[in-house]
Amino acid sequence: MAIEAVLLDFYGTLARATRWVSVDEVLAEHGVELAEEIRRRFWQGELDGIEHLEQSRSREHYMAWQQERLLAMLSETDLHHGEYELVREKLRAGNEQRTIEAYDEVPEVLAKLRGCGLQLAICSNWDWDLAEAVEEAGLTDAFDVIVSSAWAGARKPHPRIFEHTLAKIGVLPGEVVFVGDTWGPDVIGPRAYGMRPVYLRREGHWPDDTAPDDLTEEGVVIGPDLHTVFEELG
Repeated sequence: MAIEAVLLDFYGTLARATRWVSVDEVLAEHGVELAEEIRRRFWQGELDGIEHLEQSRSREHYMAWQQERLLAMLSETDLHHGEYELVREKLRAGNEQRTIEAYDEVPEVLAKLRGCGLQLAICSNWDWDLAEAVEEAGLTDAFDVIVSSAWAGARKPHPRIFEHTLAKIGVLPGEVVFVGDTWGPDVIGPRAYGMRPVYLRREGHWPDDTAPDDLTEEGVVIGPDLHTVFEELG
């Protein structure tokens, strides 16, 4: 079956933050260190692959859920509860100062894919404001469809978000290549749904502990940037 569309993850695949105030930075200002187990559970293990239809009814509902989760995380640290609101305010202010930029090769590669007649879509585990982040990176016009897990009501690798995205572009899973930088959401999930996964491993990227030690046995196209992976795909 011929490839008709390319779906891409957003953060770590198409763009990265060159300035962003993290939870770790803010907590450090208060003399608190976020334990690795807590970070992993709240930002990865507890979220990826779940449905959250109730929380995705509206931006208001989704943002309230985000705040509930943040407070729950803070409650597991040594931070005094009287400082919770100050930490929340610092994170809000830091998010407003955020700078997101596309990786250098991304605009050229997307233009080439478009020139080949392929449909392009972003399918990302992100918050309600994904469209604004894509616009900030200067990539809005390159895509036919943009889908955030916040809107779809499920996070990769849950099949709901893939079904939601493919319905919008009107293609079958076997006609799709999926490109992303996280093993579970961007390789295991798309492959289980019938898409061809491509695993992006950029130099200096944060570690992905979920990836197998021997990737050569997985039969997945792997590359350090978008130029390389699409050359491998031919």
